[in-house]
Amino acid sequence: MSSRKSSSSAKSAGAKSGKSRRLTSSSGDSIGSGRKKLLADAMLGSVARKLRIFGFDTAYVAHTDDDYVLKMATEQGRIILTADKEFFKRLVSRGADGILVEGASELADLEHILARLGVKHVDVDLGSRCAACNGLLEQRAPAQVSVPEAVAGSKEEFYQCADCGKVYWDGGHVKRLRALAATLERRLAARPAASKG
Repeated sequence: MSSRKSSSSAKSAGAKSGKSRRLTSSSGDSIGSGRKKLLADAMLGSVARKLRIFGFDTAYVAHTDDDYVLKMATEQGRIILTADKEFFKRLVSRGADGILVEGASELADLEHILARLGVKHVDVDLGSRCAACNGLLEQRAPAQVSVPEAVAGSKEEFYQCADCGKVYWDGGHVKRLRALAATLERRLAARPAASKG
């Protein structure tokens, strides 16, 4: 599904924007409809990558302290995603927006996050965000990208990250992600009305 190619551009993972107005917790109400900017902490790297593929602007930070995460979320208007209960209590006390997940399984965490965001439709947005770095993807012709010969000969549509140069195409991995998206949609639709916010 992907390949790397060097790129000279280096763009920010997220510019400043309006802050989410409602705080949610693992048992709270939905934050509301619309695509929100997210920030996953060190324990949720795989969740962050999948949210990016689903089209969500999701920054990810690892090997850093809580103060930096809070500062970044505040400056960029992002909702913090965390499985750390103590950190969640701290961000609530600081007035930051956050979603606390149980961390029991990736599927359950994704379902919980999407439910709290008020999301009902989930799909793979291949031309949206880079799963590796959250950069924006740009459509490319086969001649513009460096991919395995077999892929170049069988695919006509490619997307390349404007930041890290990674190249994406519709392959077997995308089919598995679309199956995950369909599972999430079914689970979201089956949630009790109170859990949908």
